[in-house]
Amino acid sequence: MKHEEILNSATKEENLTEKERIIREKRKTTVDEPDYKIAWEGQPAGIWERFLSMLHLNFTWYKISTDELIITTGFFNRRTDSIELYLLKDPDITESLIQRWLGVGNIKVIVDSRSTSARAGSRIILRNIKKPNEVRKMLRDYIEADVLERGINYFDKV
Repeated sequence: MKHEEILNSATKEENLTEKERIIREKRKTTVDEPDYKIAWEGQPAGIWERFLSMLHLNFTWYKISTDELIITTGFFNRRTDSIELYLLKDPDITESLIQRWLGVGNIKVIVDSRSTSARAGSRIILRNIKKPNEVRKMLRDYIEADVLERGINYFDKV
């Protein structure tokens, strides 16, 4: 009897449309285990932040998922800010001499001024990121992919 049930469930899975499969996959995501699809995760790595990390006191995390930038800060009062990638543009790097010696840099991203976000027109700064060139390129590629996926056209982009 169990063998027939397994065969029936397998044929049911095959007969699902693509939309039904996507809906089932989304339902598998639970509150305890959200599906962020994190592409990159890191902490500030300047001199002070490295010292704090050795003591396990560095409570700032940056994450890039496939559709949003997530910034988590704080210990007693934890704050998690997330912003959709399609609202971001022009990631740039700034590095001081000391940062270049340490192999870190700041990545600045502009929030699109035409958005309705409270941060519209502002800059988000990811401070003291290890391998800033690679992270900036990854962020730029994910921003571009998210913009193309959503079918958004920006006149000021070439």
